[in-house]
Amino acid sequence: MMTTASHLTKDFFVEILQDKDLAQQEDLLIFQTIYALEKQEASATDLARLIGWTDKGAVVGRLVGLGKRILKKYDIQQRERADGSKTFWDFFFSGYYRGTFFIYQLKPELKEALEECGLTNTIKPISLQNAYLFVWNPSKWSQWTDPSNEPYIEKNIEELKNTGKVTLIWSCRSHKRIRPGDRAFLAKVGSSHRGIFGSGKVVSEPFISQHWSGEDKDVPRVLIEFDVLLNPEKDPILTIDKLDKGNLAKQQWTPQSSGISIRHEALNELEEEWFEFLRVQEIRCNPFFETADTTQTYVEGAATQITQTRYERNVFARNECLKHYGYSCSVCDFNFERFYGSLGYKFIHVHHLIKVATIKQEYKVDPILDLRPVCPNCHSMLHKQDPPLTIEELKEMIKNK
Repeated sequence: MMTTASHLTKDFFVEILQDKDLAQQEDLLIFQTIYALEKQEASATDLARLIGWTDKGAVVGRLVGLGKRILKKYDIQQRERADGSKTFWDFFFSGYYRGTFFIYQLKPELKEALEECGLTNTIKPISLQNAYLFVWNPSKWSQWTDPSNEPYIEKNIEELKNTGKVTLIWSCRSHKRIRPGDRAFLAKVGSSHRGIFGSGKVVSEPFISQHWSGEDKDVPRVLIEFDVLLNPEKDPILTIDKLDKGNLAKQQWTPQSSGISIRHEALNELEEEWFEFLRVQEIRCNPFFETADTTQTYVEGAATQITQTRYERNVFARNECLKHYGYSCSVCDFNFERFYGSLGYKFIHVHHLIKVATIKQEYKVDPILDLRPVCPNCHSMLHKQDPPLTIEELKEMIKNK
C-alpha cells in the first residue's frame, strides 16, 4: 500500500534523518531552527533570516531538493497542485497563511524523530519577535509639536491617556519583513536631544500611501499602536547616551530612514532600559501609575469592571512575570493553550498584587514579586470589590464553594 506524504511516521523520519545521502547538513539546520522556535513554526523568510541565508529561496530550494530525493528512493504519493506540480514542503510541515506570509508548522512526527536522533540536545530557544526603530525628525516635520497644526502630539498623548492606546501611521523602510505584532520604538533624531520617546506594536500589514510631506510620491507605511508616547519638547526621553553599552551600543539609534530593524541581541536590553527609564522619570502621564480606560468583561451575564494599569501591559514587566510564572492562572490554574490549542497560545491577563493607587512614584515595582498571571474570569472576581481580593482569598472562596 502506497504511503501518502500526510501519513509519514516518526520511524520513517528517523530513517530519513539518519540517511546522509538524503538529509544533508543544511536540511537538518532548517528543521533544527524551526524546532528551536516557541511554537515550532515560521515562514521561509524568517527561517532564512535566522539561519543567515540570503532569502527564502534558499529554504524553499533545500526543501524541494530533499523532497525529490525522498520521492526517488521511496514510493510515496505526493500531493499535487492544480497545475500538476508537487508540493514538497508538506513532507515535513503542515501550514497556513498569516497575512501574506505562509507559515510552516513542524509535524509532530518529525519533531519526535529529531529528538530521538539526538539532533535537538544542544538547541537553545529562539525568539521570532522582531522589533523596529521608527524615527521623527522635527526639522523635517515640525507640525507634530506645533499647536496650530494637526495632528498635534499633545492630542495623541491625551488620547493615549484616556483610552490606553493611540494608533499612528509611520513610514517603514523594512516593509518587506515587518508584520503585525512586531515591537515598535519611536526615536527623535536630528541635531539635538535625540533619543527614544515612544513604544508600541505594529498592527497592520505594510501599505503604500502618499509621502507625509505632500510630495508626489508614495512610501510604504504601517499602523503603530503606541502604549507609551512622550512629548520630547515637554517630557524627558531616553537619550541615546543611555544606549551606549552592551549590545545596545551595536545598534544604530539615529538612522536616516524610519522603520529599520533592531538587533535581536539588543532587544531585551532595550526593553529593560526603557522599563527602568519610565519607572523612575517624572512624566506627566506616567504609564506605570496612571490607570488606563476601564474595560467591560462579562461573566455569566453580569458586567464587571477591570482597571488594568499600563504598567501591567508593559512588555518588559509582563514578559518577566510570565517567564517566571508561566501562562496558567494563579487562582484556578486554567491554561488557555491546554484548553483551546494554538488559539490560546500565550493568552493570559496579568494582575497587580498591590493596588496601583497606593503605590508612590519612588516605589520600585518588581514584576516577579508584584505581578501574577490570572485568567480574565478570576481577574474580574479579584476586582469585584475595593480593595481587591487577594489571590489566596479568591482561591479559598473557590475551594469552599
